[in-house]
Amino acid sequence: MLWYIDNLGTVVDFIRRFWIFGLIIVMVALHALIIVTVRKELVKIKTEESQAFDLGEFRFQRVDDKSTVYQVHLYALLEPSQSLRGRKELQKNIATLNEVVGQQLRLAEKNWLADPIQTDLKHHLKQEISKSMNIDFLEQLLVTEWLELPVGIATGTTLSQNQSLASGS
Repeated sequence: MLWYIDNLGTVVDFIRRFWIFGLIIVMVALHALIIVTVRKELVKIKTEESQAFDLGEFRFQRVDDKSTVYQVHLYALLEPSQSLRGRKELQKNIATLNEVVGQQLRLAEKNWLADPIQTDLKHHLKQEISKSMNIDFLEQLLVTEWLELPVGIATGTTLSQNQSLASGS
């Protein structure tokens, strides 16, 4: 027991001299742990893909109405669990996808195009894409940049050019 008491003074002396150094070591280690954790999370966020897949911009005329040109930009929202597989599958078959979407847009019913929210159009396109490509990971379609233009404006001709074309001169 005497040995313990004699060494207790040495231990207390050691702590008195080096407590600041020990505190600095603990703070540096804690700081390094926090930095490593934050960097890991940032790397994980960067590697995760978005659920949205850009299908592209489409310009089309309905088969039975040549007076209006429509232009839309479509995005496919993929199921989160299938995002990587879905993205690869859509990229692999982008030509087929563009053909299916183009055909369905040209065949779209007039009331689908008149709806400002395009609910029926999006639902129909989603079904046709899923059916024709045999996929099940398509959650929904987003329609952006919707434009409805008269044929003369869409093709870039002016009113005077349209009148001269109509009169045959």
